[in-house]
Amino acid sequence: MTDRAEASPVAKGREGIAHVMMLIAVLIFGLNYVVGRWVAGDVQPYVLGFVRWTAGTLILLPFALAHLKFDAERIRVNWKLLCLAGFLMPFMGAGVTYVALTYTGAINAGVIQTSMPVMIVLLSWMFLGEKTRGIQWLGIVVAIAGVLYIVARGNPATLVDLTFNIGDAILIVCNLGLAGYGVAVKRLPRGFHPLSLITIVCAVGAVCHIPFFIYELTSGIAVSWTVKAWVSLAFVAIFPSVCAILLWNSAIARIGPSRAGFYMYLTPVYAAIFAIPLLGETIGIFHIVGAILIIIGVTMSSRKA
Repeated sequence: MTDRAEASPVAKGREGIAHVMMLIAVLIFGLNYVVGRWVAGDVQPYVLGFVRWTAGTLILLPFALAHLKFDAERIRVNWKLLCLAGFLMPFMGAGVTYVALTYTGAINAGVIQTSMPVMIVLLSWMFLGEKTRGIQWLGIVVAIAGVLYIVARGNPATLVDLTFNIGDAILIVCNLGLAGYGVAVKRLPRGFHPLSLITIVCAVGAVCHIPFFIYELTSGIAVSWTVKAWVSLAFVAIFPSVCAILLWNSAIARIGPSRAGFYMYLTPVYAAIFAIPLLGETIGIFHIVGAILIIIGVTMSSRKA
């Protein structure tokens, strides 16, 4: 009886810390969209992505070195899957997002990202053969309808006329990359240390940026060295690439992925809190309607077969 009474407050304390970790991680994810939009024009998108993932690799490497040596054989056997994961998340999922943010707003990016769990369900069915039942399919359809409603700015005719914002279309592709990363990681065998995995993923992502980074350096002004540029580069180098991911993974280990997933709904909230005063963005009815459809769809599609 005494052991249980003593263990209970400790367990509750650990869980409470995990929820705080989630709140901070999602805050950083939301801020990342705001910063990407804020610095557009001062720092080219692939420069931003290259700095983010290269700095992330260099920061993590001293802490991950021992784990990388221990996981060397697993890395050798699964190098193709690790490279795919590094391409899908840091480059396609995150790096190309900075390209999208040169065309569209941070609030749009935050709302569209909340549909990622639905895309994971869809890709898991396509590539992993996971069973999907009727209620999940209905959820997928509802969530996709929400995303398209946001892309269309509440006017479906823009989809037919192909007059929608190209940045929103790019964000959907980025979301597929993030979802594909989730599916790729599922295929990895158990035993990888989290620091080994994230360090390799950061390194591969940095390498994927190199050709585009060089192109931006050689084709014009890659960075206008303003205070805004310095602040933005420092932010992406430290917070979204290292702090947010480590906090997110640590919290998932404590409270599980199902409970953690609902925190993603805070991403557009945080994005809006900062984008409205800093960027002058506004929340439209289409944001609210689209977000409601996405949340309903994600909830339905998350039900296990």
